[in-house]
Amino acid sequence: MESTQGLPIEVRLSAYLDGQLPRSEMNEIDEILAQDDDAREVFEKLKLGSEFGARAFERMLQEPIPLDLVRNIKEARASEDDAPKLGIAGVPVAAAPAARRSTFWPQALAASLAIFMAGGVAGYLISEQQDTDAPLQIAAAPRTWLDDIADYHRIYARQTRHLVEVPASDKEHIVEWLSASTGVAFTLPDLTAQNLTFEGARLLVAGGKPTAQLLYRDAENEIFAICFLQSEPVEGKTTLAESMRNDIGLVSWQRGNASFVVVGPSADPNLERIAEVVSTTI
Repeated sequence: MESTQGLPIEVRLSAYLDGQLPRSEMNEIDEILAQDDDAREVFEKLKLGSEFGARAFERMLQEPIPLDLVRNIKEARASEDDAPKLGIAGVPVAAAPAARRSTFWPQALAASLAIFMAGGVAGYLISEQQDTDAPLQIAAAPRTWLDDIADYHRIYARQTRHLVEVPASDKEHIVEWLSASTGVAFTLPDLTAQNLTFEGARLLVAGGKPTAQLLYRDAENEIFAICFLQSEPVEGKTTLAESMRNDIGLVSWQRGNASFVVVGPSADPNLERIAEVVSTTI
C-alpha cells in the first residue's frame, strides 16, 4: 500500500474507498471526513460512482464471484511467486524456450476491468451532472443491513483502545444486554478452536434495527465479528450465503426470527468455516 500524501483529495479518497492506504493514512482520512464537509461531498460522489461501476460489472458477469475463487487466486499467485523458476531438468526458466501463453484471459480481464472503471467514472460524472443542470436520475441499489455492517467493521476493525463497548470479561452482561436490546436469544460462541480470542461486544444500528456485534481477534491481529438482528421469521435455518464489500468478506444466514453474519478479511480462507461453527453454536 502506497501513501497518497500530497495528491489531490479525490485521489486520496478513491484510494481510501478501495482500502488501498496504510493504516495511519486511513485514520487521517477518517478525521478529514469527520471535519470537512467538502471532502464528505466528494467522497459520496466517488462512492456513488463506485457503486454504479460495481453494478455494471455484476450485470456483465451475471453472478457473484465466490469468495473461494478470490482466495484461490491470491493463494495461487503467492505460490507462484515463491516457487523456484526452473524449467525442464532444473534449467532456469530464463534459459529455457518461452512457452506460448493464451491471450484470452489477460484480454478478458483487461476488458472487464475497463468496463468496471468506466462504470465508476460514469457514476461519478453522473453525480456531478446531477449537481449542475441535468435532471438525470439514477436508481441506486437499495442498501441492506449487510452494507451497514461492512461500514461499521471497516471502522471498528482499526480501533485499538476503543474496539468494544463491553469487554470480554463481562460475558454474562453481554449476553443479557444484547439479547434484551435486539430481541434475539443467543449463546456466546467459543471460537478458541478457530484460533480466535473474544474481545467484547458493541450495540449497533443496521438496517434501522438494533444490532449486536461480537468481536474476535486472531493471532495476526485481524478482527472478525459476529453480528445479528431481529428479522422476518423463517422456518429452520437458511443456507450460508457469501458476499463481499471490497476487502471485507461476509457469510450470512437466517435462523428463526434472526439474521446473522460473520465478518472478516475477504482473503481469509477460514471465514466460511468460522461461519459454519458459529451457525451451529450461537
